[in-house]
Amino acid sequence: MKRCLILVLCIFLLLPSLAGAQQVVPQIDVLDPSDIPPTPKGMHHYLLICMDSWASRLSRLGYSDGMVLVTVDESAGRIIATSFIRDMLVLHPDDKPGRLTYIVKEFGVQGLLDTINRHFGLKVEKYILMDWSQVSSIVDAVGGVNLTVTDGEAGYLKRYAISPSSTRPAMAGAGDYLFTGHAAVIYMRTRRVPALNGDPHDIGRTFRTRLVLSSIAESLKDVSYEKAQKILESVTGNILDTNLSTADMLDAFNMVFSMRGTPVEMFRLPVDGTFHSFDYFGGASQLMEFAPNREALRDFLFSSDFIVTE
Repeated sequence: MKRCLILVLCIFLLLPSLAGAQQVVPQIDVLDPSDIPPTPKGMHHYLLICMDSWASRLSRLGYSDGMVLVTVDESAGRIIATSFIRDMLVLHPDDKPGRLTYIVKEFGVQGLLDTINRHFGLKVEKYILMDWSQVSSIVDAVGGVNLTVTDGEAGYLKRYAISPSSTRPAMAGAGDYLFTGHAAVIYMRTRRVPALNGDPHDIGRTFRTRLVLSSIAESLKDVSYEKAQKILESVTGNILDTNLSTADMLDAFNMVFSMRGTPVEMFRLPVDGTFHSFDYFGGASQLMEFAPNREALRDFLFSSDFIVTE
């Protein structure tokens, strides 16, 4: 009994030092802001951030569950959706390592913008912040999204997540379905089964998010300007926060409307072969090489012959 008491006492004495322990993480390579090149003329970046909640409050933001950079290149006539896996290990604004998903909660949206910029060599300034209920409302405003699912996805969604009335036709197996907003959000968040392209887990979830964005864009290709304006009103009414002014929003709307029907090109970070799973304080994270990812992203974004820098 005496030995047990001594053991318990030793554990309690060690707890403070364990709580303050730092896990050793390999060096994370970031850029100095002065080394980041300017955004090419005619190229516009908008970071879409979705919080991991159905009812977020600005005064008490949690973790960001989905982060997609939408790039509109007027000169080249391209629209690009680049998604970031939420559990990648990055240097937080205080230069301590941590997961990307934690930054909005701990450092605010500007902290997330700064982190993405210095890790990936970008100058992203504009953002739109939403939660899942607002994403659902936007999907419903465009009349739903058409998505192709695998047998595995259909079985999972039908068994655990969505009602028969959430898709048309009712979910039965592999095939094409029109998803309501709520069903589309559940689909985007699915990570228990591989995605259509074979990507597993959180990587597959980023693929599904890009597919939903692409389907939204596809649904707008034949709409009139008047209907598009009504959709814009619905979108602006379902935003938690943004630093886009009314004029900025209208400019972005007119730009995207003029490019309606343009296929959304999709990209994902990290790229294959540049990351591996890493146990960070008991949680699965993704440790990645940032230099090859910066190069891959720039090659993809700036692959047009029409780009002109300011």
